[in-house]
Amino acid sequence: MEDEYDLIVVGLGPAGAALLYSAAKNGLKVLGIDKRREIGVPIQCGEFIPRFDEFDELLPETDEKYKSIFRNIPNNLVLNKTEKVRLYTPFNTVYEVDFLGWVVDRERFDKWLVSMGVSKGAHILINTLVYKIDKDGDVYLKLSNEEVKVKGDVVAIAAGAGSHLLDEVGLYREKDEYNLGHVMQYVMTGIEADESVIEMYTGKRYSPGAYAWIIPRGNGFANVGVGIRYPYVDEEIGLRDYLHRFIYEHPIAKEKLRNAQPLSMIGGIVPVGPPAKKTVVERFISLGDSANHVIASLGAGIITAVIAGLIAGEAVANHIKYGSPLSKYEDMWRRNIGRVLKDGYKLRLAIDVLTRKDELIEYGMKFIGKKYLKNLVYTKAPRVINLATILEKLARDLKS
Repeated sequence: MEDEYDLIVVGLGPAGAALLYSAAKNGLKVLGIDKRREIGVPIQCGEFIPRFDEFDELLPETDEKYKSIFRNIPNNLVLNKTEKVRLYTPFNTVYEVDFLGWVVDRERFDKWLVSMGVSKGAHILINTLVYKIDKDGDVYLKLSNEEVKVKGDVVAIAAGAGSHLLDEVGLYREKDEYNLGHVMQYVMTGIEADESVIEMYTGKRYSPGAYAWIIPRGNGFANVGVGIRYPYVDEEIGLRDYLHRFIYEHPIAKEKLRNAQPLSMIGGIVPVGPPAKKTVVERFISLGDSANHVIASLGAGIITAVIAGLIAGEAVANHIKYGSPLSKYEDMWRRNIGRVLKDGYKLRLAIDVLTRKDELIEYGMKFIGKKYLKNLVYTKAPRVINLATILEKLARDLKS
């Protein structure tokens, strides 16, 4: 480890790892830091991403050079290939749309991204806590019971939605509980479900303000989890209680999970608000969950995080090598993924109109049906605006 770097990346999830690779590939001297003992462990999400075949429709504004990394995902990182997304309403009406997806091994996926950065000359530190950053780019570490200081010409924060480091350098951090999903998930074995289908379950009894899921990993394994948002919680029970209620009491899910057993458990926070108001302040940038780079209507953030990381690496390299303004990073990510992030948030606001009552969800889904559900999955802007108006009208009709 040296004393100074062109770029220091704090957090090596998909966003930070993609930035590490992109910056090193563009010739920068890069240090990546992660507080975990092992990259990719524990699993931090449901591990589901769209198959590359869906990218043109899902991300039409995104430059091919940023999307192409997903074309090159090694086959051994793909645990399962899925064909459909199935949604269950609170009264167990079923809606289904065709949507090609991969369930990736997030542990190995993150390691793959980091290893590509290392192959281009990046340095990394694991089991290392960044406890302070000052405005001069000094980054203070706790490393093997020692306190160490390193300096970055640019410092990138990709350490999650709740990182206090964002506050320290004046970057936006999401604090509104309406915009924060709290999630808990088991990896389970013994699942009896169609492994070609991603299943999403709605209803206040199991996932107030969000949804529950069964995401098949193949060979009888699945990610089984719930998300909640506290402003929509009416009961004095915990997140694990909602997860166990879903597993053992949901009339449909419990049959698919009747012989299932948990192998591991994770919990965390997923930002489901609008993209961050500012992601560049002086020498500091934010990306991934730290910048709300998540499609809020779905709680999906792997692909947008990776694309933001690739964009950030290119922008930082142009800043260091050619004096281009660092603010170009913000211009670039907004141009490439800003639309899908904004529309995902608009969709979430529209859906929020219905989530306060199960009857509203049921009635709304009868109107939306399969035709509009597909547009929800692809977060298409014209449909988003029309759908928001429609859902608000439905809510008013039902109240009256």
